[in-house]
Amino acid sequence: MAAADWADGAPLARVSRALDPRINQFLTKRRLVFAGSVRTGGPAVLMMRDIGDERARGGITAAAALDRLVNQYPGPALIVGPGGRIVGANEAARVLSAMLRAGHDGLARLVDRSRLSVQGLKEELVFQGEDEDDLVLEVTALAMGAMVLLLARDTTVERRLIVSLSDSRQRLTDIIDCLPDFSWETDSRGTLTFVAPRLALGYPAEELHGQDAAVLIDAEWLAGRANPFRAEQRLTDSEVWLRAKDGTHLCARLSCVPVCDDHGRQIGVRGVARDITAARARENALSLALDRERLRGAVTEAMRGAGGLERALRVAAEAPLSALNAGGALILARNDAGGVANVLMTGSVLPVTAWSIREEVARLMARDTMPGAVHVVELGTDTALVAIAWESGAPIGALVLVRSARQPWQGGQISLLGAVADQLGLVLGLRARVAQLEALSLVDALTGVMNRRAFDQELATKMRQADRLGRRGTLLLIDFDGFKALNDRFGHAYGDRALSLFGRAIQDNLRAGDLAARLGGDEFALWLDGADAAGGFAKTDSLYEMMGRVNGALGSPEAALGLSIGIAVYEPGGGEGRDAITSRADHALYRAKRGGRNRAELALTAGSVAC
Repeated sequence: MAAADWADGAPLARVSRALDPRINQFLTKRRLVFAGSVRTGGPAVLMMRDIGDERARGGITAAAALDRLVNQYPGPALIVGPGGRIVGANEAARVLSAMLRAGHDGLARLVDRSRLSVQGLKEELVFQGEDEDDLVLEVTALAMGAMVLLLARDTTVERRLIVSLSDSRQRLTDIIDCLPDFSWETDSRGTLTFVAPRLALGYPAEELHGQDAAVLIDAEWLAGRANPFRAEQRLTDSEVWLRAKDGTHLCARLSCVPVCDDHGRQIGVRGVARDITAARARENALSLALDRERLRGAVTEAMRGAGGLERALRVAAEAPLSALNAGGALILARNDAGGVANVLMTGSVLPVTAWSIREEVARLMARDTMPGAVHVVELGTDTALVAIAWESGAPIGALVLVRSARQPWQGGQISLLGAVADQLGLVLGLRARVAQLEALSLVDALTGVMNRRAFDQELATKMRQADRLGRRGTLLLIDFDGFKALNDRFGHAYGDRALSLFGRAIQDNLRAGDLAARLGGDEFALWLDGADAAGGFAKTDSLYEMMGRVNGALGSPEAALGLSIGIAVYEPGGGEGRDAITSRADHALYRAKRGGRNRAELALTAGSVAC
């Protein structure tokens, strides 16, 4: 290339400025230096100097330097003359030369545009390689007078890597957007710089960008704790409570790592949080169900084991007392008068508190409450959890836990107590039925007074009581006169009516503390508490009056009934037993029968010998 083809100095400076840094790096490694232009009375001269081994060379022309640059350039390089003619090219420029000859639009435009540009132009162009795969070249075009220098760098692998990385980034972004987890990154101030998915905790991701991450944390949970969005060390599966945009409280499992710069200084935190609220609710529900079944099982097992119903009542009170961290427990049941009575009390419960609870339970049971209902009742400095126990479709009692009002009851605790109340209703119902059966087993069904078994038990108790109090008591044995004839003439149903009328009359006229029983057949017994012989005879007068009313009710004067009565007075401290006093009264009754019937006889004193 002739020196005249170059402009005066300026094009050579543009070569140095326009060359890609990698090209300048190549030139430096090759120890070629653009020394600028030197004006020596003619065209510009490019001086090259060997920096390393060669001390100095004579000046060479710009064309020679350009030829050497083209030949030694590691990538495609060629020189384009006027009309698109290729003036020079290196071996690597075969594809570039072929594309230029084939009229590659992008390459041709780049050459034409560079002729009009003061500065060099750079453009990335795609060519079809020799193996028919796309070849991407970064081409630098620099006009030098009538010539254009083209230097290219193969960026195919780099471009593919960029595309691959971009695809991978997009793929990762898409995957993160599809995951339910909340991914995030914060800067050193705790400000959110990245959020995924697009809708996180009810917030659009763009709304959270630039926001303080602390707005996502439940303030009550955060009190006294370190902000995990500004963690200074790795956290793994830490449980945190977050707050969604709609105010919902969410339990999340959070993992994060600090992000540091090249100098080891922390510049932020990145991590992921998974919403485990539903899973935690399921765990709590399962735990609650297990606790509920455990408490139910404890009550049921107590019913089956030794101690029976009374042991089951104690377990029903003590099991939730411990499980729910209460200070005291009460079990109340409906009584025969329609009120409420304490059945069992354990733990620490003040008498005034117990009274207030009893009143409140009576009020709740009188209301139309639903089975399984549990109520929280405030009692001044205490708070009570009241579970109404039901049996056979009606409230039968209550289980009550008491503790300080500073410890409010939680929903799970209320549910647990309701489960125990279900079992308590069963226990109280069985207890009431057992009491009824026991009462029936002690009562003569025909007359309504005690039967012989019950009377024997109660008589022994009354005699011990008389010994303790030092006062007398009187036993009367009563036998109908003419009962067999009545039965033979009118039938057993008529006789049963006579027995029933007499028994009811006795029961209706019984004093507090006295006992009345049918011993069997037409034989009755009375214990007159605190009575002496005179009191015994006075009672016989009322008995004869009762029998007179019975005869009137029967309406059969021709078969009127009479009474033979034996009276035995018990002297306290004498050591007489139940059988002994009964025997004395029986002997007196026999004397009354033998003496003409329808009369009363006083038994001999204890220790006397009958004639």
